[in-house]
Amino acid sequence: MNNNNEIIKFEDLFKEEIKQRKVRQNPEHKKNYGYALIVYILIMYVLASVLFLAASEIPALKVTYNETELIFENIASDLGGIAFMDDETFELYKDQYAGEVKSVAIYEGFHILLNKQNDYYEGLLLITDPDTELIEIREAALINMLSITPTIKQWTTGIPIRIYEGSSQETPEMLLGKTILLTGPVTELKSFTLALLNFAIYILLLPGILYLLKMDIEYDFKESKEQKGQFFVAIIIGYLYIMLGNIASGYLSSFLSNIFGLAPGETVNQEVIVSALRSDGMILMMISAIILGPIVEELIFRKAIFGLIKSDKTALFLSAFVFGIIHLVGEASIAEALVNGISYFVMGFVFGYIYIKNNRNIMVPIAVHILSNLISIVVILFIL
Repeated sequence: MNNNNEIIKFEDLFKEEIKQRKVRQNPEHKKNYGYALIVYILIMYVLASVLFLAASEIPALKVTYNETELIFENIASDLGGIAFMDDETFELYKDQYAGEVKSVAIYEGFHILLNKQNDYYEGLLLITDPDTELIEIREAALINMLSITPTIKQWTTGIPIRIYEGSSQETPEMLLGKTILLTGPVTELKSFTLALLNFAIYILLLPGILYLLKMDIEYDFKESKEQKGQFFVAIIIGYLYIMLGNIASGYLSSFLSNIFGLAPGETVNQEVIVSALRSDGMILMMISAIILGPIVEELIFRKAIFGLIKSDKTALFLSAFVFGIIHLVGEASIAEALVNGISYFVMGFVFGYIYIKNNRNIMVPIAVHILSNLISIVVILFIL
């Protein structure tokens, strides 16, 4: 009897854990994964569309750029961007964009404009004599860069070269038909507005998803807490997988760019994030990108999708595909989406693999995702 009593007491100690395990496998609980996906779709796409349309009707949340300002704005947000501008126009706007755009030389009477953070042009485009500080333009390299089929497509660090030109702008003749043509004026939402809307959408998303997946989150958190040492090791190993994924996606992007004849660049999603990080919406975007985004995305694309699919392999590929697709909304073409966005598909695959390797404990991919985004933002703000 005593032995039996001891067994009963021992089981009582783990009664809640056993209950949670059963709930996670219960078909009724499985519905919550589907509900979480529905909530995500309704808020992230339906409600978000309504909010963006509403914001578009409020003048205070918008900004209008003329053609010249569009050139400066694109150079300011594109580390690899370059433009040519006559002296009179440059003088009108140089103070407004002094912290973001610089003139590095004058060619045929036109200022060569680059992003303020671009220090990779030395040696490739210009040569500066350290004794006299005289600047010599490497005209052969410049002409090659502007040719119809240039062999010089990237700066010395591998960042793609993109040349911007206004449709009514006076520019060197060699630029005709070889640039990204900008036509103004253009009215769009401010970077702060985009950061605010992004933050608001995640804030609206989080409570519903946390409520629906509460049992799983509590179970995974408890499991991670009990294996504290292993948990931190798993994060470090997971981030190493991310680094390997970045290397692999870099090679894949280069391979695809050669096939499609496109220079690798940033996705629309990445450009919006970078622009917001360099605006007065920086804090909101940092919270969204470092904390809210990783939590929501891992709960949806790993916990919910894997929860609905029995096969790890099927769930892995499906979650990676969907994760990649949702980050490529707004791309100009399928080819550009593949070349510029292959990293999202690879990252989706890596996060899914981390999730499987850690027995479907969502805390590990969330932590790795947060760490990865944090490091990326530090690089954007303080290194690039």
